[in-house]
Amino acid sequence: MKRRGVSRWILVIAFTALLGLLVAACGSNDDSGDSGNQSSQTTGQTGATGATGDAADTANPTTGATAPGTGVAVTAGTDPVDGGRLFSADSPWNTTAEGLPVADNSDRMLELATQRRAVKEVPGQEGLQTFVRTVDEGLFVNTEAWAPLIVAANTQGSQVTKFVCRQSKCGSADPKVPSSLAIPANTTPDPRYDGWLSVIDRENGMGYDFWRARREGDGTISYQFGKAWTLDGPGFSKPIGIDPERAVGARGSGLPLFAGVIGPVEVEQGQINHALAISVPGLARRNFVQPASVTDGNGSRKSLPAGARIRLRADVEVDEKQLRRLKGNRRRSADAILTALRTYGAIVVDRAAVPTLYAPLGTSPRLIRGSELSWLRLDDFEVVALPQIYKDPPLSQVNLEGPETGADNEQVQSGSAAGDTVGGGL
Repeated sequence: MKRRGVSRWILVIAFTALLGLLVAACGSNDDSGDSGNQSSQTTGQTGATGATGDAADTANPTTGATAPGTGVAVTAGTDPVDGGRLFSADSPWNTTAEGLPVADNSDRMLELATQRRAVKEVPGQEGLQTFVRTVDEGLFVNTEAWAPLIVAANTQGSQVTKFVCRQSKCGSADPKVPSSLAIPANTTPDPRYDGWLSVIDRENGMGYDFWRARREGDGTISYQFGKAWTLDGPGFSKPIGIDPERAVGARGSGLPLFAGVIGPVEVEQGQINHALAISVPGLARRNFVQPASVTDGNGSRKSLPAGARIRLRADVEVDEKQLRRLKGNRRRSADAILTALRTYGAIVVDRAAVPTLYAPLGTSPRLIRGSELSWLRLDDFEVVALPQIYKDPPLSQVNLEGPETGADNEQVQSGSAAGDTVGGGL
């Protein structure tokens, strides 16, 4: 979930604290209460965001668009991210995790990352009660609801569409989000899921993320925040204490919506050559590491921070019985994802009801249905040694939220007194 108003720290801190309690998670369909089965939650809840189930089979074979108002289907042989690999060769999204040291407290961070903080109403009482539930569900691949709607610009059948910001401050102007883009005609972001929309403009070497985007009655797409990414750049921003203007993004980590998604062409071919994006239930609050540039975590500060890289442990035994149940493309997809998790690992980008990977919204169920690797748990992974820990808000702003209290107060804070110490950033 993108966080706004970085210059108004007092309001941001107060609002974020409240939002962290009221909203159980971003990046997934994370209902309050004890339900946490991601695959059952998302079924039948895609609304106007894209085709799922058999709807993908009825998509226009040329444009990939479904019936008006239902968004864009991603069928076998089509791929809005054009093969999946984006950004520079030395981007963290494109470098392997093989041979990198393991964090000393890897097991503890992964354990805390399963502890989801949420709220519920108590009958007969005013207000909400906060509770923590340990998430036991396995890895889910999201292609619905909170999966990002990703479309390619300037393709056959595209229609020039005006993009209008609903706020006076809509994000960094360098690089600038254009006022119009040629996108598939029926592209329809769903406001229920933060209105996530990404447009990949290969022709001009740019990608654009939009937050709270929606299709208006006059055919324009309006939004509340937009961020432009150079496709040959590093794929992340400097920390918020160094560049508060550009650090925020459509995701709570500041990372691109389209980075680390599982491309349909990749799994169809059985090979993924980049790190994956993953969300976890108990994302650390306040702490983050690069490539994240901010965080909206609400878990323990000793938990897995945004920007951390995890990889599948070498000693984890593959559940061949479960894999044998998968047929054709789905088995190929599972094998490709497993290999990528061992080779490149996954970068923590957000928080979710269950451990969640992402494919583009509307990806055909013939390729991915979501439960292919549900037998994997977070304790099957290990955390790569963390780079410098940053704070959100930076230490220079900590006086605005008063003294820190609680069990996590002993956590060492990194950075200088001004909160501007650079540690592996851009």
